[in-house]
Amino acid sequence: MNKIKLLSFDLDDTLWHTAPTIANAERAFYEHLQCNAPALVAKFDPDALREHRWQYLRANPGLEHYVSKWRIDSLNQALIESGYGEQSGQLAAAAYDAFYQARQQVYFFEHCADILRELSKDYILISLTNGNADITRLPISKYFHSCFRAEELGAAKPAAPLFLKALTQANCHAHESIHIGDNTHDDVAGAKAVGMHAIQARLAENAPEPHPLADQHFDDWRELPKLIQLFNAS
Repeated sequence: MNKIKLLSFDLDDTLWHTAPTIANAERAFYEHLQCNAPALVAKFDPDALREHRWQYLRANPGLEHYVSKWRIDSLNQALIESGYGEQSGQLAAAAYDAFYQARQQVYFFEHCADILRELSKDYILISLTNGNADITRLPISKYFHSCFRAEELGAAKPAAPLFLKALTQANCHAHESIHIGDNTHDDVAGAKAVGMHAIQARLAENAPEPHPLADQHFDDWRELPKLIQLFNAS
């Protein structure tokens, strides 16, 4: 009988390559603006618009954990500054929709989907992300019991709420769970702080060295089932 009941997963750079996904989404976002908000494009190139977005966050730090609202609100402000007035809200929402749809076009790491299917037969799978990826739009969603985002709870990893939400949803104790993620601060340290086990995903080209707090680490999805079994055997 398995000692581990819950496997929680980070998404970006754990299930898929994030860089090409974001690059594609940013391109779709700006192309939409080129067609629908030429005055803004004349004022802000992609880099300037990105810097405007960061400046907006510095002025509105309460948006830190609400990445979707942050993007929409900062774009709305940039549109106002570009002379769009009352049209700004509608234009910002439409541009965000273009970004959001492209954001879901992900590039899975090799063997990821197959291993998730295998693991879902024996464990409760829940995704926990600080970003705005939506796995309910992806075929792998059928392997997951639940999916939670920081912007839904108003708190991002490494803070406890997302991890505790997963434990509550799975009706299990922290020692009966493993969190799998790439970020040593948000995923590894965050999970360990609430008593969960942690496996570090080292799949991206710039992945950090194995963290001392990580119970295990892997750089090929095919390694993960055996690593999980080590916890059941101990």
